[in-house]
Amino acid sequence: MILGHFELLKRLQNDLVVNPLDLDQVRENGIDLNISEQLTIEPKAFALAKTREWVEFPTDLVVLCNLRSTYARKGLLIPPTVVDAEFKGKLVIEIANFSDQPYTFKQGERFLHLLVEKCRGAKPYSGKYQRQT
Repeated sequence: MILGHFELLKRLQNDLVVNPLDLDQVRENGIDLNISEQLTIEPKAFALAKTREWVEFPTDLVVLCNLRSTYARKGLLIPPTVVDAEFKGKLVIEIANFSDQPYTFKQGERFLHLLVEKCRGAKPYSGKYQRQT
């Protein structure tokens, strides 16, 4: 079950952490995150983008990451990206530029949409990216 706006607001008051967070980042069915620094991706290349926000997900939530549709329309894509329950840190996302033009993200630009889903019986994440900054 994907958490909607009002359920996300409840969880953000309880055990879901996104910091910093402006309430307008909480959308109808997910949360938008911002890029931490300016990043240019050349045509037919890829780069790693880090979120400005530190996130912490409880044991019963997993996250599917999507590039905001504005960027997909410009030829930018990310691979399927799942963030495990109990992950804590900044997200690092691979972005590929399939267009013929370079694209520059401005620092602080909203680029990533998180779909937050309920999960039963998850094994908490304890991999090498835990607490990445």
